[in-house]
Amino acid sequence: MEFRFNVNEIFKQPIVQVGHTLIPQGFKGDRRALWDTLSKVTDIVNAMGSASATAQGLTKPITSADRLRNSENQNLYLLIEPNACNGKGAVTGLLKTGQKGLYVFDRDGHHYHVQAPCILDFYVHESRQRTGFGKTLFEHMLQKETVHPEKLAIDRPSDKFLGFLKKHYSLVDPIKQMNNYVVYDGFFPSVKEMEATNNNSNSPNKNMRGANGLQAQIVTSPYGRYGAPRPACSMGQIIHNQSSAVAAQEPTGKMYRNIYIDLFMIH
Repeated sequence: MEFRFNVNEIFKQPIVQVGHTLIPQGFKGDRRALWDTLSKVTDIVNAMGSASATAQGLTKPITSADRLRNSENQNLYLLIEPNACNGKGAVTGLLKTGQKGLYVFDRDGHHYHVQAPCILDFYVHESRQRTGFGKTLFEHMLQKETVHPEKLAIDRPSDKFLGFLKKHYSLVDPIKQMNNYVVYDGFFPSVKEMEATNNNSNSPNKNMRGANGLQAQIVTSPYGRYGAPRPACSMGQIIHNQSSAVAAQEPTGKMYRNIYIDLFMIH
């Protein structure tokens, strides 16, 4: 994507990382230069975010300068093509990552609460797709964040992105989650990891912990909040003809009468 200003004056490297400050890596300049740079970075992020949303058929962008400012745990990687636009440079790709707290299920229905690295947005300009630019940007992110592709949770991936992961990283048969994220089998801890953790656990529940800080509780159907244990309900037991059980648990009238007599005698 081309811009009216010189992109190379703002971004000095082929791939740049932008955080919530929107200040490019290696920036040097006075206050006036800073405000000018922030204005241009804002234009770039918003334009690329809008282009990504259009390409994915979304009603509104999921990447914008305002969203990035308000998210300290997110990183935005921009791929720059320095020689484009008569030497002024162009922005070719966008990749946004971040840590998210998620509830996910594996294929066996085991429930995990995770704080995992996520892919939140990924876009390469249409004129540069299928040329290796996307792989270059993705590989840079993996090395920068020291994470394996199968350990990533992906937010609303497009069919193109799923094809990209299949082609370059042999990730197939994604596990779609109710929260619109997608994970793969390698995302979850292996059997050896779970056994090692269980053997070292002092907790009677023996929660399993694995890669990405996964904390798993094996739950039986039904899953989710409806599978949580409920306290005994007297009215519910009466409705279901369990009045004898209620009587065994609740104080009887005779018990209350004896307590009253004892209190009267004390006074």
